[in-house]
Amino acid sequence: MNIPEINFPNLDSDFIKNPYPHLKELRESSPLHRDTNSNLILVTRFEGVKGIQTSKAFSSSQPIDVHTDNKTNSDSYPYFWQTEEFSLLNLEGQLHGELRGLVAKAFSTRQVQELRPFMEAKSNELLNALKGGSFDLLADYAQPYSVSVIGKLLGVPEEQYDNFLDWSNKIVKMYDLEVSEKSAEEAETAAKDFYFYINELIDEKVKNPDDDMISRLSQVTENDQKLTKDQIICTVILLLNAGHEATVNTIGNSVVALRQNDIETQGLDEKYEIKKIIEELIRWDSPLQFFQRWVLEDTNLDGYELKKNSKVAILLGSANRDELAFKNGEEINFQRDNLSHTSFGGGVHFCLGAHLARLELEVSFTNLFKNQISLVENPDRTGAFGIRGFKKIVVST
Repeated sequence: MNIPEINFPNLDSDFIKNPYPHLKELRESSPLHRDTNSNLILVTRFEGVKGIQTSKAFSSSQPIDVHTDNKTNSDSYPYFWQTEEFSLLNLEGQLHGELRGLVAKAFSTRQVQELRPFMEAKSNELLNALKGGSFDLLADYAQPYSVSVIGKLLGVPEEQYDNFLDWSNKIVKMYDLEVSEKSAEEAETAAKDFYFYINELIDEKVKNPDDDMISRLSQVTENDQKLTKDQIICTVILLLNAGHEATVNTIGNSVVALRQNDIETQGLDEKYEIKKIIEELIRWDSPLQFFQRWVLEDTNLDGYELKKNSKVAILLGSANRDELAFKNGEEINFQRDNLSHTSFGGGVHFCLGAHLARLELEVSFTNLFKNQISLVENPDRTGAFGIRGFKKIVVST
């Protein structure tokens, strides 16, 4: 059986504004589609996406016998790919397990929970300064809140936070389905600057360790193994890019979703359990819309044959609204029993920073929901499909 071919409209502005009606049509017509632009096999349904997230027949690492003609390859953008070499998102097997185990020892639930007082103070400080007028929820609150938390966790001086924001915003553009040459060059420059800064910061932390994650990463051991400097650099960059961008966009997407669906923000956490609010808002408008995986062996998925060394894109946003998994999936429902969305991944690649993200969101929403938030104007999307967010969100409280 041939996989249906489509022209996936990931660059279309109307699709970017609201991709979900089109994703629903794709999902209901077939569990798989082949995009003629990228040649990616798009997986649309919850069961297929979850299965791939946990299956050993799929890999985030490119097989060694596969050669691609990619304009964003390692020869053209060496520093970007150097910062990706030991990213936990891209590793598999023993190396992934060993590296993840070491990082997890320096990133425990207890260490994250110790950040709660800092998060609460920073959230209060930012919101108290903004009350009574209109402001950009992203630039004035979500971004400085999130980068401050990541900076505190890592042990980065506050004067570097603006650089962190700039580097992260530029690097994450490399993760979309299609990347312009301008975006790729900006990402390469940002990755180079980021690499050298963290390289020097690690040296400083080795000489003068403190109670922060970079110090712990430079010291942690397991079975006489330690992290190399490049492994620490890649881990730090992953934490910033994945953690910061996802948190900022979840805050923005969530507030817009609430107001555009006529859901009052004030006192929302008193009506429903805050943990269910967080998971449901992530499900309803995922800040990350897809991941790519390589097929390691000939595999049958939903009656279709996937050939070894082909590549799939699991559509998280589509899977999260699949009616077969979530009754009335197009609706926001804070009383759902099923909280198992796909946005934090699964299996060995379940998001290592999920506990940090959930705590950041819990603290942030608890403070935001003390206010009745109104949209001053309808916000515009960034234009990216993969990392879903807004350019700015002007609100009033």
